[in-house]
Amino acid sequence: MKKIALYIRVSTDEQALKGNSLNEQEERLRAYCHAMELEGQIETFVDDGYSAGSMKRPALTRMLKMARNKELNMVVITKIDRLCRNLKDLLTLVDELDEIQCGFASAGERFDTSTAAGRMVLQILGAFAEFERGRNRERVRENLMSIVTNTDKAVSRPCFGYNVVDSRFVINEEEAEIVRKMVNWMLQGEGAHRVMRRLNDMGVKTKDGKSFTQLSVGKLMRRETIAGMFVYNRGYTLRGKSLIRPEEEWIVIENHHEPIIDKETFKRLQIAITARKTSGKQADNERWLLTGVVNCTHCGRPMFGRYRKKPSGKEYFHYVCSSYMKRAECFHHFIDRDLLENTVIDHLLNADKFNAKSEEINSNEPQIEINISNLKANLKKLDIKMQRQIELFEDAEINKEDFRIARDRIQDQRQKLEDQIKLAEKDTQVALEKEFVNRVGLMKNDLKSKNRSEQKNALRQLVKTVEVTNSSSIHIKVRL
Repeated sequence: MKKIALYIRVSTDEQALKGNSLNEQEERLRAYCHAMELEGQIETFVDDGYSAGSMKRPALTRMLKMARNKELNMVVITKIDRLCRNLKDLLTLVDELDEIQCGFASAGERFDTSTAAGRMVLQILGAFAEFERGRNRERVRENLMSIVTNTDKAVSRPCFGYNVVDSRFVINEEEAEIVRKMVNWMLQGEGAHRVMRRLNDMGVKTKDGKSFTQLSVGKLMRRETIAGMFVYNRGYTLRGKSLIRPEEEWIVIENHHEPIIDKETFKRLQIAITARKTSGKQADNERWLLTGVVNCTHCGRPMFGRYRKKPSGKEYFHYVCSSYMKRAECFHHFIDRDLLENTVIDHLLNADKFNAKSEEINSNEPQIEINISNLKANLKKLDIKMQRQIELFEDAEINKEDFRIARDRIQDQRQKLEDQIKLAEKDTQVALEKEFVNRVGLMKNDLKSKNRSEQKNALRQLVKTVEVTNSSSIHIKVRL
């Protein structure tokens, strides 16, 4: 004989706040089965502490597997939101149960899915359940937004290096010292994999008591938290997938808590991480200092290092066009390794001369970035206003003359905003140039070092691309 499945779910919060306990639900469902004279052996499926936002729940998964194996005659729940709050998931599930001839009933809402009216009621109730979940999510988000923007309270789990004490991030000195070592290793040119191996050899564990992985090292080194900042509204989940919002939608709280490293060091760390990626597999190859940086201007392809040794014993080190060597495209041209590398190093060591004018400016770069963001946001608002005026004109809500006045006013405001943005971006460029000169100063000893590994790490963090034309013309783009 097929079984009757009683599905029960409760989240921890619901059980504590509403008294919507598992025992209460089971008693109600058994009473319903008795009143409706449902025949069959009863089996209870319990998901304790799981949200209805996801269908990935152990008891639900086990129940559906039995239903698909045609071991169940009926699925009974207390309310629709015990099962799910997404209308699409609900209707998909009900359709599947219909196909395998398994009944579906709710003790609280009293509907029969075998009739058109019953299915309509089900869809209406499902839509309201989804609406309620959406509203709850919005309220939680608004509350968290208020806490984040108006207080220094912690609204997330602490990362490695911090504990939460009295709802605030407090430095864990033992872990913080490890974080500082990790930062120094990466600034010295080591990658996440090597740092991971160091930590595991030392027996250092993550907050969860697990061994560090290359991914967890990379994530920690990119977290603004270690620099005393807090970022909210960065990510969200859609249909079970973790996604990242556009950066302009992030809420960045400066000086949210005590930092482990200063913001300048954090910025240099991000440059070091990003720059290392350009070298790829040759990141630790000291023979070629400009791996992944040199490009051929004729074809736009990279130039890679080539070593040759003649029978006489004389050695040749060149950067050659990869497009010609690998695809027989472009044309054969190369440049001497030492000539190119020394030219780039000399150029950087004289950065304070060609950027001397930036020393005269004392710019507040973070404030400039905020101003530009606000100006661009106002520009978007003007676009919306203009679109509304167009729609009013098309709907004959305003006449041609009113539309022309509104258009001219908005265009005038747009021009002023665009001019302000240009000035702000110019100040930002000056600030970036000044900061670059300071970075060169910090790495001057590494650039002059006899240790090619130190030289390569410094070049990687300072140089974005080196463009070579006709084996002679060199154009250097730095990482501002």
